Amino acid sequence: MDKDEPKSVGQRIKLARNERDLSVQELASVAGCSAEYMEWVEDGQVIPPVALLLQLSKALQLDSGTFLKVDDMLNQRFEEADKRTKHYSYQTLTPPETDKHLMAFSVTVPPKTAHKGVGYRHEGEELVYVLSGELEVVVDQEKRSLAEKESYRFNSNLDHHFSNPGDVETELLVVLYLP
Repeated sequence: MDKDEPKSVGQRIKLARNERDLSVQELASVAGCSAEYMEWVEDGQVIPPVALLLQLSKALQLDSGTFLKVDDMLNQRFEEADKRTKHYSYQTLTPPETDKHLMAFSVTVPPKTAHKGVGYRHEGEELVYVLSGELEVVVDQEKRSLAEKESYRFNSNLDHHFSNPGDVETELLVVLYLP
């Protein structure tokens, strides 16, 4: 990465948006979020969930892993700090590559966390494996409860979200298949 190239996810999104001559409102509308939230993302006030990063990549006609890449300048091969969203934190376990279709993430959901707002949706399939704790997965308004060492595979084109009803942190392995 060139030293003059933006390093944060938000800066890279803003650069790609500007290169395509899109307004914040236009990109937000295509990606399925509010313009205000998109401004927060670009300003680095929030780290967007993986699903939104995938939608942004698609909307900007970029490789699906463009905004999930580990910063080479920091020489942190897969050791990036946890990225936090409002409802969970995640760490990328695999490098995004143009010719690869699987991406893996370590996800941590705090106790008594209920997802609020619009769920996530993106192309492909998703596999969730509970390493520890418990998880509620809602896919297209159908709720499924998972305990430790249980998994669930679903069409990630459908609206979905996670919540942790338990008293302890939940750790997950999430694998995405992106066509």
